[in-house]
Amino acid sequence: MSVERPRLTNLLGMAGLITGLMLYAFLAAAIGDRMVDWPLAVQMVYYAAAGVVWIWPAKKVLDLLSKKANSRDGNKT
Repeated sequence: MSVERPRLTNLLGMAGLITGLMLYAFLAAAIGDRMVDWPLAVQMVYYAAAGVVWIWPAKKVLDLLSKKANSRDGNKT
């Protein structure tokens, strides 16, 4: 039974994803902080959109990492 070690590409990809998500969260919070005096309905729409928008780029990064891992291992999905 062999244990597969994580690849450098996966490590860097995940580090980049986590860093990007942290920067996105700080940016979204900073923008939201400037909206304090705006109507509640506008704030709710902003936070709902900001809470969902990050999923698309994160999915792209994860798909890219999984394709590289599958092509390296010889698996086709």
